[in-house]
Amino acid sequence: MLIDKNTIEERYINIYSLHDKKISIPIFQRFYDWKSKEIEQLKNEILELAEGKDSELYLLDFIFYEEDDCIKLADGQQRIITINNLIKVIKSIAKEHKIQIEDISLFDISYDVLEYNEKYLIHLNNYPRSPFKEVFLNLKKFVEQNIEKINDIIEILKNRIFVYAKKCKNADDAFIIFQQINTGGKPLTKDEIIKTAINQYASIYNISIADIKFKTIKQEITSYYKFISDNNDANFDNMQIISFIKKNITKDRNTFQSFINIIHTLKQVENNPIKFVIEYINRSTLLDVLNILVMMNVDITINRKYLDKLLLPLCMMSIMLSLNNGSPTTFRYLLNEVIRKIKCNETLENIELYLINEANDNTKPWKRALSDFEDDLGNTEVPIGIKKALLIIDIIDKNKSGFVNVKKINLEHIYPQNPKIDWALNGWPSHSEDQRKIINNIGNLLLICENVNKKIKNAYITDKVKEYEKIINKDKILQTEINSIDFKNFEENKDKYISERQKTIARRIQKSLPFGQVLIKD
Repeated sequence: MLIDKNTIEERYINIYSLHDKKISIPIFQRFYDWKSKEIEQLKNEILELAEGKDSELYLLDFIFYEEDDCIKLADGQQRIITINNLIKVIKSIAKEHKIQIEDISLFDISYDVLEYNEKYLIHLNNYPRSPFKEVFLNLKKFVEQNIEKINDIIEILKNRIFVYAKKCKNADDAFIIFQQINTGGKPLTKDEIIKTAINQYASIYNISIADIKFKTIKQEITSYYKFISDNNDANFDNMQIISFIKKNITKDRNTFQSFINIIHTLKQVENNPIKFVIEYINRSTLLDVLNILVMMNVDITINRKYLDKLLLPLCMMSIMLSLNNGSPTTFRYLLNEVIRKIKCNETLENIELYLINEANDNTKPWKRALSDFEDDLGNTEVPIGIKKALLIIDIIDKNKSGFVNVKKINLEHIYPQNPKIDWALNGWPSHSEDQRKIINNIGNLLLICENVNKKIKNAYITDKVKEYEKIINKDKILQTEINSIDFKNFEENKDKYISERQKTIARRIQKSLPFGQVLIKD
């Protein structure tokens, strides 16, 4: 993990010097969990300090960043909470035994996770509560056993416990360092952070989120960021998402409600056929474009030109970038500019022209020779998702007025992935390496109704054709040139026909799919 060389400002400080600062435990930290082993070590070290006035205790490093005039303690929770517990114990015992003690203040500490904060405040202000109770009782026994040294302990807490306070520029760098040293327990994942934040503010604002799908919300928040921000480049592979959620999602009830309304609006993306294509080509950043269009009240199922002139061309460019082993960063820069243009209300024609010029000016990542593209469609190393995506794009492109329910479409391997013995008996290969060359070749693939696919499974071609014929003529939406097959030719000529179909499909994709002639060169 890399951080900027100037990211850390380091000072060796007396820990008690922080008692008049606001200190917060960020949402990515799990709850307090120090056990007796760590407590025993701290007690022993304090007793040693009480015997030697020239010694001091070094409590390792505190990693923090500052936000809203508050110290966000990325690493150090266990130590400072334990010391605050000890101060609470001292004050309690002094009051109980009417002992005159030197004044000592509690640290002003809170948790960003409100559930944790509530438990902590009850413990601090009312009565001992788990998970702090066991430690509190342990420390109470310790102070009572050493009550004659109570002012020595106070002097140690105020003057002789030190840390290296390492101030980071932002949450990202603090989190990276926290992950590396990991002295305070395993951090929450970004998904857990998001879920925790959304859940707690839904409860505070009494806003229902019962139908929110947390599986997709990180992507939706990323899209939302790019929608409302001037900076389209954030990909949220960092912890800045914490600050963004706080300032732009959970800031107040109206802001939170607006965000939840947008999440509800994005539900229309769930079954959109282009969403499945994006999944097949493994290019999640493309979802930002789809989501932002929805946020701008563009329904691409009705306003078809956004599909034809923008989303399908972008999917084709993504596929070519993958086949050319291009960098994902190249695509991200492209999308950043596309998103900027969308938000500036540039015409679709201008955006389409930008994409054409980008492909023509930078041929290496975007353009592919037809001969190479033909080979790609038979190459076992090319992901099957790309081949399926091309077939689905063809179906979407050809069905201009109908909705393509991709969920109900299966990818059928005519020569099956686990062929029965009948195939070998009829002259098809029996060795696995030879079979692999056929199985995922696009010439062997067919989009077909889910129910038929489940029924025929690994049967021989003569049995499959009977079932194909029952459905194919009825399933008009799948009847395109690319998704058609000559079953007799397939059975008679075997891999030769598959190879011929592979090349035919490549040429048809070049000729008829969006941006095919822009991206695939003769």
